[in-house]
Amino acid sequence: MIRVDKPADAPTKLAEGEVLVRAHESARLVDPSAGASRKNAFKFDKKIYGAPSVKRALRSAQHDKCCYCEGKFAAHASGDVEHFRPKTCFQQQKGGPIEYPGYYWLAYDWSNLYYACELCNRVGKRNLFPIADPTQRRRSANDRGQEIPEIIDPGGALDPRDHIKFRGAAPEGVTALGRKTICVLGLDRGDLTTARLDHLKLLVALREIKNLPAVNLDAAMLATQRKAIDALQAMIEPTATFSAMAQDFLTP
Repeated sequence: MIRVDKPADAPTKLAEGEVLVRAHESARLVDPSAGASRKNAFKFDKKIYGAPSVKRALRSAQHDKCCYCEGKFAAHASGDVEHFRPKTCFQQQKGGPIEYPGYYWLAYDWSNLYYACELCNRVGKRNLFPIADPTQRRRSANDRGQEIPEIIDPGGALDPRDHIKFRGAAPEGVTALGRKTICVLGLDRGDLTTARLDHLKLLVALREIKNLPAVNLDAAMLATQRKAIDALQAMIEPTATFSAMAQDFLTP
């Protein structure tokens, strides 16, 4: 997980959601139970927050990678627009009660939107949004609860690299926030670890070529070595798959 640096200007399409948010706020003023249960949960317009222009902007900012696991989006897995603070409902913890409404006023808010792979979004995070003190949870746009999230916001003030490191292919939380983030998002799940291990094998092979004594190499092997060095450099760049793991492996 690395920090996501989104453009300051939101895609113009998101502005269309403002009137829908105001309608939800008005409904809550008339009837506090509006949106507060599964039966009368608020509805949202996916054509706005999931518009092609929004997806393109998110994918570009995230280097075509999942905001959580850093996996690249493949042709068969287009990904989901992810609401960091869940829009419809939320859970404080896995297996805990599902509570309504969610952060409906942030459904079209640029700061709350990311792009995530299906597994991170639908299997890992889902509607989870734990905070340090649940009594401080915000319930509307005008609520001034002092929320302290217990998971890292990919585009927030905190750098995920200060909280999560890698030992080989395994993520390790170096802070309580890092450990909680790994647990909530399932960043240590088996399929993801397997994918990282496959990537790690390539890193190992390239590093072995890089470390070959140049005096023992002919011209062809020297050219191969230079390509290996260039490849390793590219693999620690933010644009690369699993770049955080690569950085920790190559520059421990």
